[in-house]
Amino acid sequence: MSKFVSIIGNGESRRGFDLSTLKQFSDVIGCNAQFRDYNFETFVCCDKHMCQEAANTVGKKTTIYTRKDWAPQFAMWPNVKPLPDLPVEGDERPDEPFHWGTGPYAGVVALSYKPKVVFMIGFDLHSTNNEVNNIYKNTTGYQYIKRPVDPRYWIHQFQKLFELDNCRWIIVNHKDWQMPDGWKKQKNVFQETYEGLTKFVDKQLTESK
Repeated sequence: MSKFVSIIGNGESRRGFDLSTLKQFSDVIGCNAQFRDYNFETFVCCDKHMCQEAANTVGKKTTIYTRKDWAPQFAMWPNVKPLPDLPVEGDERPDEPFHWGTGPYAGVVALSYKPKVVFMIGFDLHSTNNEVNNIYKNTTGYQYIKRPVDPRYWIHQFQKLFELDNCRWIIVNHKDWQMPDGWKKQKNVFQETYEGLTKFVDKQLTESK
């Protein structure tokens, strides 16, 4: 059981925030190309090509989760694991496991730690300027993304995880970021700013000394 788990999205809102500080008080789960910049213990890469790049980049002690369909192709990398089964069900298209993206699957992995709190950092969902909102846009593995991604599946899938009510979820973004209406109705979902998270991290580090 972990008290705190942080899952990291690649929305541009997190630019300038030092993600490495999160490792000092929480388990950290990175998404996709973050392995290029950070040495987290766990990454989720649903895209097969992104998983291949991660497997070629990270050390053997770093766990990479990918789709069950892809995992057998990485049998030579013992640190590449199949993603856990979804803890939720549904009859809609976004409920099908193959339509779950890396971000929501990072939430599934986070729940496997049985945490008290999950911090969601850099999950911007929407673009504010009608351009692609991703720190890694135009880099290897992202060139095909030419327009903002419709976040409806992400919103639906995270909502499913929130409704399990297994822990608190704290979504970190700028103060003017708008939380989806369905998320607002969840009593276990809260919003925090990057400044507020920095103060929280500082407090945790001070108390641990």
